[in-house]
Amino acid sequence: MGILDRVLGRKAYANPREPLPLPIGQSRDMYLTGYGSGQLVSMLRRVLPGSHRDWSAQAGDLGLNSIIASAMDWYIRNWPQAIPQVMRRVDSMQAEPLEDHPILQLIAEPEPGMVGNLLWGWIVQDYKLFGNAYLRKQRISGPGSQVVALQYIPQDMIRPVGDGRNPLTHYTYTTDGRSFQLEIADVIHFRYGRDPDDIRLGRSPVQSVLREIATDNTASSSAFGLLANGAMPSIMVGPDAKDSGQIDMSPDDARQIKRSLRENLTGDNAGGIVVMSGPYKVDRVSLTPSELALDSVRRVPEERICSALGINPMVLGLGAGLERSTYSNYERAQQAAWEDGMVPLLRTVSDTLTVSLLPDFPESQEGDSVRFDLSNVRALMDDRQAEAERAERLYKAGVADLAEAKRIAGLEATDDMVGVMHPSAASVVPQEPGIPAAVRSIDTKSHPTESMQAAARRALRWKEEGRAGGTRVGLARAHQIDNGELISEDTILRMYSFFRRHEVDKEAEGFEQSEDGFPSPGRVAWDLWGGDAGYAWATRLRDKILRGEKLETKSDTCAHGSEVPYQSHPFYGWSTIPDER
Repeated sequence: MGILDRVLGRKAYANPREPLPLPIGQSRDMYLTGYGSGQLVSMLRRVLPGSHRDWSAQAGDLGLNSIIASAMDWYIRNWPQAIPQVMRRVDSMQAEPLEDHPILQLIAEPEPGMVGNLLWGWIVQDYKLFGNAYLRKQRISGPGSQVVALQYIPQDMIRPVGDGRNPLTHYTYTTDGRSFQLEIADVIHFRYGRDPDDIRLGRSPVQSVLREIATDNTASSSAFGLLANGAMPSIMVGPDAKDSGQIDMSPDDARQIKRSLRENLTGDNAGGIVVMSGPYKVDRVSLTPSELALDSVRRVPEERICSALGINPMVLGLGAGLERSTYSNYERAQQAAWEDGMVPLLRTVSDTLTVSLLPDFPESQEGDSVRFDLSNVRALMDDRQAEAERAERLYKAGVADLAEAKRIAGLEATDDMVGVMHPSAASVVPQEPGIPAAVRSIDTKSHPTESMQAAARRALRWKEEGRAGGTRVGLARAHQIDNGELISEDTILRMYSFFRRHEVDKEAEGFEQSEDGFPSPGRVAWDLWGGDAGYAWATRLRDKILRGEKLETKSDTCAHGSEVPYQSHPFYGWSTIPDER
């Protein structure tokens, strides 16, 4: 709070529809409250082990240290390679991305006219350097209304506040002597671990290397001072002791000698020649650059600061990493930077948005989550190639079915791939409780009914009109039903599971034609899977399966004349039978 707020006990409540004011005087009230500068300066004073110095003050603005700046530049430049997605769980083993969820637009444009990568770069800086980063939700009206914008709040301008019983009752935003109270539900707090001094805050590992940051800053200043003075160590000039009685040096003479030495040995004339007009003695009173070994002095800070930030010095082109640099090492360092630095950061951001922002949108359902797609990250492609090769080996060996192999390789799997084995392996579907193994062969199928086809066609028309609801798996199922294709037992069981899980959607407004909002997203998804007729059909056939009764079977003939069940190869693009569709 500002000083007047402290004295008068006044509080200002932030308007949920308007952005908070930015600071006018960057440091006017930070000395009174400890908050409000909006700069990358740690406001938490740290006394490191074995020292009584205030190392946060010695390190200064962390953004002005060259190692920190290079590391933050790496994070900010590479952040856009990760594509945000909202994933919706289809079943216990699979989730599908939602392409039109409104939170994706908010992530891409947090405020009108603001590029999302700009805001997320600020969040990355605060989170990595201090362990705390904040966003404020701007709403249409009061608490609980729709979120329309996200405002960035510098980590040193906001603090958690409790009442003595509850550790967190609200947040206080302070700027230019004014304080604004923010509701907990309106603040998104990204936190790194826990600060032992305040359980409500996080603390970055960078706080433990403030001493190394100060050391690197000092070494850089020392190197600049030497170069600014011609890279010559400090010298002392005076009469030689044995000839001191013969030389009478006046103050003017001393100034003239100093000026002559500076002009001839520094700047553009570094390494010049000076001729003394008398028997003077020159003594060196400081170390040379090689004796100072500034490169070695800076190597330890480089390594430790980069370690705290989760980046190999080689990635940043620093001396500590270039000594062992090769092309292969550099690529591995890039991969490690993603795995040890960026991926954990993305996981924290996605988990926080899932818990603190996703539920604010009525389009969200239970089980939805925010995730980042890393499939286009070049540094991680070697890993994906290795996983694809591993998936192929497991598939050919009969250890994994087609669906599992696809998931291992990072590819999308559909229901029809479950239980489909490689032609050289046994075609066995995973056993489910209560289903006799003798009847669980993958070539047992059944046709959808005309009522199911009518429901699927209706849902497909709704999707063409732009109605919300359903996933890509649901669309594939609707086309399968509409075409009258044979449906496997495993798919029948999945259809039954879908209807059981989503039967609750019937209670939502707009499910029935007589209700407002018809068709609701739940109704669209329901009919994509065949509607009520599909539910009854799947239930009836499921009961037959559980009783051990065989359904309609179909075998197909290969080009060479042998009969084998339909199986597709995931990597080579061929199948053992002609395409039924």
